[in-house]
Amino acid sequence: MEKKEKEIIEAKSSFIALLFNGQPMAILRPWRIKVDTKRKLLTVKRRNWHLFSHDEETHAFRSIRNVKIDTHLFGADLSIRVYAGKSEVFYLRKKKAKMIKEILLENDWNLSDADIFVDMN
Repeated sequence: MEKKEKEIIEAKSSFIALLFNGQPMAILRPWRIKVDTKRKLLTVKRRNWHLFSHDEETHAFRSIRNVKIDTHLFGADLSIRVYAGKSEVFYLRKKKAKMIKEILLENDWNLSDADIFVDMN
């Protein structure tokens, strides 16, 4: 039987990583990342300092240029460079950060479902 991948992968800043990396105030407003493989969208979200609203960035997978992981003793930071700039998510679990990086850097995200390749040789 073939293992089916999740269509939506979500992660947020780890409580322990925030605490041990000197960010206890960020516990109330952690960074969140959502990877939607069906719609090919990446969403980064964080609550504002006043806790009433949030900032959200959404990017298509085809606009992703580079993904960098910066690991700490507890947790990892994920830096995603896109055409429009850079999206960052801090203090994720290391395992989740690596999984998200692998998903985002797959080679076939730039292909459309309607793309057809014909070998002329």
